[in-house]
Amino acid sequence: MHRGFLWGMVLGSTLAVTPLATADPTTLPDVVRATFVLATPDTSQAGPITPGVTLNQQNWQLAEPVLPVEVLRLLQAGDLTITVQATTDMPIRESYVTATAANVRKVALNGGYKIDHYQGGRPFPVIDPNDPRAGEQVAWNFRYRDMPNTMEMRGTMQGVNNNGTIDRSNIGRMRVRYGMDRVGQEENDTQWQARGIRVKAMFESIAPSDQEGFMRITTMYDDENTPYDDLSYSPQNRRTRKGYVNLMTRMGGGRYDVLSEEQPPFFFIGYLHEYTWTYKGEQVMLMPGFVQGDQLTFAGKNNWYPATPWELRRVVVLESTPKGTHPYSKRTFYLDAQTYTPLCVLSYDPQGDFVRLTLMVHANPDFVPGANGVRLPVPLGATWVSFAQDHASQMITAHHLFSEDFSPRRFELMELLRKGK
Repeated sequence: MHRGFLWGMVLGSTLAVTPLATADPTTLPDVVRATFVLATPDTSQAGPITPGVTLNQQNWQLAEPVLPVEVLRLLQAGDLTITVQATTDMPIRESYVTATAANVRKVALNGGYKIDHYQGGRPFPVIDPNDPRAGEQVAWNFRYRDMPNTMEMRGTMQGVNNNGTIDRSNIGRMRVRYGMDRVGQEENDTQWQARGIRVKAMFESIAPSDQEGFMRITTMYDDENTPYDDLSYSPQNRRTRKGYVNLMTRMGGGRYDVLSEEQPPFFFIGYLHEYTWTYKGEQVMLMPGFVQGDQLTFAGKNNWYPATPWELRRVVVLESTPKGTHPYSKRTFYLDAQTYTPLCVLSYDPQGDFVRLTLMVHANPDFVPGANGVRLPVPLGATWVSFAQDHASQMITAHHLFSEDFSPRRFELMELLRKGK
């Protein structure tokens, strides 16, 4: 078992840096309010893991208490080097906290396909580890974490072989709009709400040239009884097609070891009812930090690992096991406890062997002009290191824009036809 710390014990001298908002959820009980803030510093447990320290093959033992053993072995082998930065305070937006306070006693689990009486905020702010459905509650918190009302970015998906060479790539533009359960001044879309549409995501391919102009709009519903659907346009035959999303296909037509349900910028859109979720507790761990910049680069063995600082963060550890056939018998998610941002995922094959490491990197919005003052983590990209394939798949995003005024009409059939002319 991982030798982690209780979440209230540690952040030590790394606690500091850039407060991102002044929301004070005073309307919530103390036990609820504590889930939205950083833990009380305790320098006695942080030891030598302080800002500016570099961890590598020579001093990997220092990180033993605060890294998953699978990542620690990579550090010990010299596959990556970790530079530590001060812990970023990422307070939740006041509007999200207010919505949590308004709904905290109303929200309830049902049969697993949706949650009842949810209207915004964190559905289950306090997790009881003795509750047999605690893992399911954490999964819904992850699903309904605070996200921008709209976001747009340019994404480069690339494959990197065991020589550190990029051997495949795709470039596209992503645009996302939420339609339900918005908070504060963000308004629900009445038509989408009536149809139960939680979010729509549009992707337009830019390169390579033989895929330029391909477009897809994915619709995700609030109730998992309604399967996600896809509306796509092919420039080769100038036709549109509608179908259901196969979340088990691999991205890029199988070119990347990333399931469709793991696609950025969400990093998990799978159907929650198809998994058994187990809450493994909270720990302070060393995880990819919130970057003070808007660019992601890679380094380490084969250029597979993010060349960005890590930081000590209180994380929620969530284990996912599929109820049916699946490429992975188990995945362990490490979610930032303050924001529920995904930071790391460990994936295991059907035999139970660790076969893939996913590291997700987000930026501090104060350093991303396109965040437009929306104080939420900005997805910079990720790496999926497949040890079974001796290959890494990577996503790099750029040209980030939050809270643009995207009309709902830009996520409908007529938009595909208009852009496809």
